Amino acid sequence: MVYGVEPEGACTMYTSFIEKNPVSMDAKSIAAGLAPPFAGAITFQICQQYVEEIVLVKDDEIKAAVSTLYRAGIVVEPSGAAAFAAISGNKIPDLKGKNVVVVLSGGNIGKDELSNFPD
Repeated sequence: MVYGVEPEGACTMYTSFIEKNPVSMDAKSIAAGLAPPFAGAITFQICQQYVEEIVLVKDDEIKAAVSTLYRAGIVVEPSGAAAFAAISGNKIPDLKGKNVVVVLSGGNIGKDELSNFPD
């Protein structure tokens, strides 16, 4: 099963799934790479075909995920930590006993930015 993850303030694909059509919105999130102003038509079609469900995470959950990963020695920008935020926040159902893959990507974050994240 494939799950998508979006920030609550930038839920273009989530809303597109509900509307059954790609939508536009004023997207705002700390995860700028996940905050497009619209869901693309081709991307929407691909997600409809392969994505089971899209779950939403709060910016504070993303910040906590970035901090947790950093403490583990992994530097990941907010957009790349959203999926980990969903897993660590128990937003994906029925994971017990299953093999799980979480894609962590994007190191486009500096030490100065990391100071804005929780310890």
